[in-house]
Amino acid sequence: MKNLPQIPAKKLIIFDMDGVLIDSEVVYHRFHPVFFREHLGIHLTQEEIDGFTGVSSREIYTRYKALYNLPEEPEVYVEREYDLLMGVFGSLEPFPVIEGIPALLETLRDAGFRLALSSSNQRRMVRLCLERSGLGPFFEHVLTGEDVPRAKPDPEIFLRQPPHFGLTPDDCLVIEDSTNGVKAAKTAGMFCIGFVNPNSGRQNLDPADWRVDAWTTEVVERLLALGQTTLV
Repeated sequence: MKNLPQIPAKKLIIFDMDGVLIDSEVVYHRFHPVFFREHLGIHLTQEEIDGFTGVSSREIYTRYKALYNLPEEPEVYVEREYDLLMGVFGSLEPFPVIEGIPALLETLRDAGFRLALSSSNQRRMVRLCLERSGLGPFFEHVLTGEDVPRAKPDPEIFLRQPPHFGLTPDDCLVIEDSTNGVKAAKTAGMFCIGFVNPNSGRQNLDPADWRVDAWTTEVVERLLALGQTTLV
């Protein structure tokens, strides 16, 4: 046993929002094909729709402007999209919080973990979702896609979290549901749990250190154990 590698104790848990805290990806997956068809004249494939998970809207429209020589700047499409999406999410009843998340956040906070949020989404959407879900008070520090120049899988949105807490990447654990998010977390040198959400589409979470599909008592106990130095 003494020859097995050890995982440094985790002090900060960084959550993604869409698909991890809020079951919102199903809304985006229904919205984007209609929006692209009606506003850009583009018919998306399912693979393209799945590929949007974990990517900022700014990067999505920058990519499609280059591919299709779109007439407007990416920011125009981003604002047009979010003007519509804010109304959609503002009217959702009940608001779609992932099952087990409020209890999980309370348990982690009470156990002494610091909690942060790193979402590729727009700042105004993050604020709306945190307010409507009631989850905002759990998070000490929030970063959005507007706070970094490049979206996931670039690791910056995760790497900017530990210095805020006086910590290092080794002290951090990331919970993500997307291929891009897991890549970003591992590139940042952080332990990563891949949350398997069927509404997030076909995501490759293989690089994650763990994969979970529900916050069962057993999973939460394993997560709490990472607050101490443990064997792999």
